[in-house]
Amino acid sequence: MSCLDDMPNGLELTYDCATELLETGPVSALLVIVIGVPLIKIAKRYLRRLFDKTQFDEGLENFMFRIAGVAMWAIVILTAASELGINVTGIVAALGIFGLAVAFAAQDTMENVIAGIFIIIDRPFREGERILLPKKLGGIYSSWGDVVEIGLRTTHVRSTDGVLLTIPNKLLTKDAVANFSHSELRVRVRLGLTATWSNVTKAEEIVKDIANNHPEIIDKPKPPGVVLRDFGEQEVIMEIRYYVDNARKMRSSKSSFVTEILRRFEEEKVTLAFPVRVNMNSDVDLDELGF
Repeated sequence: MSCLDDMPNGLELTYDCATELLETGPVSALLVIVIGVPLIKIAKRYLRRLFDKTQFDEGLENFMFRIAGVAMWAIVILTAASELGINVTGIVAALGIFGLAVAFAAQDTMENVIAGIFIIIDRPFREGERILLPKKLGGIYSSWGDVVEIGLRTTHVRSTDGVLLTIPNKLLTKDAVANFSHSELRVRVRLGLTATWSNVTKAEEIVKDIANNHPEIIDKPKPPGVVLRDFGEQEVIMEIRYYVDNARKMRSSKSSFVTEILRRFEEEKVTLAFPVRVNMNSDVDLDELGF
């Protein structure tokens, strides 16, 4: 005879009766949830501490943390359902079939999720790094930006214009993405310039002097230099090459470099090469133009 037959009037406060009560389905399921929820919180807290002590990438840590959280909740819920006498095997099988159906119906989403996993594992870029997006993604909001968050489906990039871009992950895995925040951080900048034949030597001297005294230009891994690349129709094509210690200084250094070149060229009477068009119907003295 069970002590539970005459509940609640015949319930006895004995060890055997308490054990029998705990073995009932509803009470066992409730007990699993009551104990399981705090255990999940504790396990997630210790898991986060473990990740903080390791050298995992932050994006990979967040991905593993989410997967672990979903897995723990699934175990608690399925265990509670099993205590209630529900066929857990059937639920798992049904969820598997449902998952396949959803995967076929949402192939685009699944492609982005798989691409997100590859980004997290391969780590072509990390959160906080500056990247140059593929040309097809560039637009009016600038194709440069800093990675804010790497999610399973999308990656958030804040452009240099301050706009937050939400980019599907598959677009970032189908083309090359330039990362300018690599371990060494030193990045080379190229600046084109054309000078007339008679001003090449003087122009080269001025450019080298500006580069050697520029506050944002560094000497490693190579000092700044000027290369005469080719001849044009009426000019010599020059290229200035120098390094900066941070990708965020590329544009600012180039802008100040160009400003200083124009100022020094004007002071020292060095002219840049530029095309000349003459309207033959106008009253122009060609001798004054050097023809």
